[in-house]
Amino acid sequence: MDALRLHHAELEKLAGGEELRAAVHCRTAFGGERPRRSRHELEQLVAGAPAEVRDAAVAALRDTPDAEPEQAWERVVAVLVGADSVIRVEVDKAIGGYAVTGPADSCAVQLDRSIGDASMVHCVVTDRRLVLADMDDDLRGFRLRAAVPRTAVLRARRDGRFLQRGRVVVDFADLSQLALLTGVFGTGRADALVAALAG
Repeated sequence: MDALRLHHAELEKLAGGEELRAAVHCRTAFGGERPRRSRHELEQLVAGAPAEVRDAAVAALRDTPDAEPEQAWERVVAVLVGADSVIRVEVDKAIGGYAVTGPADSCAVQLDRSIGDASMVHCVVTDRRLVLADMDDDLRGFRLRAAVPRTAVLRARRDGRFLQRGRVVVDFADLSQLALLTGVFGTGRADALVAALAG
């Protein structure tokens, strides 16, 4: 079922003039939670950055060996600011199996909390935001549950698991990570979400 076609008028109203790119039904994927990533994982996150900024970004991490990962990342962000290219990296197998990574005030944790126990949450991608919404009580429109700007998203990739083929992992600029389940067996919605976040 294509939510973007089925609920186009309602989603346009929710988007408030922003261009709709994708809308998929989702929930938080199965998996554990953890508060932060290791320094090694941060280095892997920037390993696929464009050559002109990659070395400087990794050096920024290594220059502060005793700093907390979040403090080290601030140095990396300073290196990457102004870079026109999107960070693209290989699948990081070391972080597989976690559904939510990040401190309480991170993008991933806030989005995860907004999903909660809801049975019909839609992940909506516009040209400006990543939005989580659900149908209102009379099922005539969508209500906003949470949103982050598109600039907060570093990358998104499909990372299927057993009975979670439609699993999409989203990395945010604040170092947090959220795995969304868009389908148990199918991957069409996952591919649409990844393509929308990459475009």
